[in-house]
Amino acid sequence: MRFGHRIHREARFVYDRMRSDRGAPLATQALARLRALAAFRGCVVGERIYAYGPVRVVAEGSIILGSRVFFLGGMIPTEVKCFAGATLTIGDESGFNYGASIEAHKRVSIGHHCMIASMVTICDSTADGTAPIVIGDNVWIAHGATIQPGAVIGNGSVVSAGSVVAGEIPPQSLALGNPARAMKLDVMRARVSRPP
Repeated sequence: MRFGHRIHREARFVYDRMRSDRGAPLATQALARLRALAAFRGCVVGERIYAYGPVRVVAEGSIILGSRVFFLGGMIPTEVKCFAGATLTIGDESGFNYGASIEAHKRVSIGHHCMIASMVTICDSTADGTAPIVIGDNVWIAHGATIQPGAVIGNGSVVSAGSVVAGEIPPQSLALGNPARAMKLDVMRARVSRPP
């Protein structure tokens, strides 16, 4: 089994446990559904979105959420801000842990089946300027990572904890460091499986 597939299989297990409706009591699901509908009122939302904790939403621009998007609760509320003239798109079955912050001043696009950990910051504007952010499908962004303006993260990539991404990360890559550098997941597999 390729190393990258093992990482994604383990991450998928955690993701499936987090988004599983079967594990949460019906009252908890209902409350999470109502909380999400209230928080994202006036936005375009897909079927069955959930907010299991507080989510602060500023919807001056266009926010589009796919089906089964969920926000987990925790010590710090998640913030979703889309300012006037901006577009924020989140694909189906993407999940956000507590304390994540997403700001769209121009355009932020997050693909399907993405996992965003706690304390992740995604913002398409700094004092130096504004540029769109594109995050592909099946991307995993680990705790405390920062996604800066102009970032393009390819499908199936993983951004390690605390990394700062400002450029392009190819598909099926591991991004790590500040500034983030990409390493193909296949190269990592070869390094790990090489005998000593």
